Amino acid sequence: MKNIIRMSIPSSLENLSLIRALVKTYLEVQHINEKDIFQLLSVVDELSTNVVEHGYKYKPGDIILEIQKSNDIIQLIVEDNGIGFDEEKLSKEEGGMGLYIARTIADNFKIEKKLNGTLFKIEKRIKEAV
Repeated sequence: MKNIIRMSIPSSLENLSLIRALVKTYLEVQHINEKDIFQLLSVVDELSTNVVEHGYKYKPGDIILEIQKSNDIIQLIVEDNGIGFDEEKLSKEEGGMGLYIARTIADNFKIEKKLNGTLFKIEKRIKEAV
């Protein structure tokens, strides 16, 4: 079974709690176990905050979020149309502490530069709640 949600939310610090609540509700409806929910919310928090701070530099824009469950995999995409990911500003090894944490949690982590903006694609194998 495949379930997908795609949303565009105005980029602001105030909306980070809304994004977290929406993703948490989706994961709970999909019967994902608590540990995986906590880890995925950490990734969503980090990537969404990066969009606000680095992608748009606190200026108006949209956070595009897509989440889907397919069997035992959650795929999460966090995307922006901001200034784009600048690898030169970050350590080549880690890409910043928050991105390091996100990479550690994810089973598959990709950063794709777009003409305008950045797309973060994460896959995580999950367990269902008992």
